[in-house]
Amino acid sequence: MGVFKEEAHIFEEVARNSKQIFNDAADYGYPYDSKRIPLSVQNLINTVNDLKKIDAQYPNEKNLVRNRQSGKDWVSLDVIIFWERDEGYDCGTKYSILFAKINPNHPSNMFKGSDSFISVSCERYSERT
Repeated sequence: MGVFKEEAHIFEEVARNSKQIFNDAADYGYPYDSKRIPLSVQNLINTVNDLKKIDAQYPNEKNLVRNRQSGKDWVSLDVIIFWERDEGYDCGTKYSILFAKINPNHPSNMFKGSDSFISVSCERYSERT
């Protein structure tokens, strides 16, 4: 089973395009209108769905999509892409993803007309093989 650089690039593109969402908080993400989902966000959603299918197709392999949690107006999950094995460890990148709804009329919302945002953080990851 292989996951290619194109999938990782999709997550990293959204992370690079993140902005401060509220002028009174340190929340960063990619704001958008849920009625007009940007192509980069739709590509990310499609990629997560594809990775979930791979997880189902290869049940004896380590899951790529993990730690899904949800609340009333948010969903979070981790995607882990392993790049190599080194001395008994699988090494790769963990992408922590948060989808959230926001009040478009909130006075501190810096992107009027946006009712949602996606936040992606990237970090190195390893776990025992």
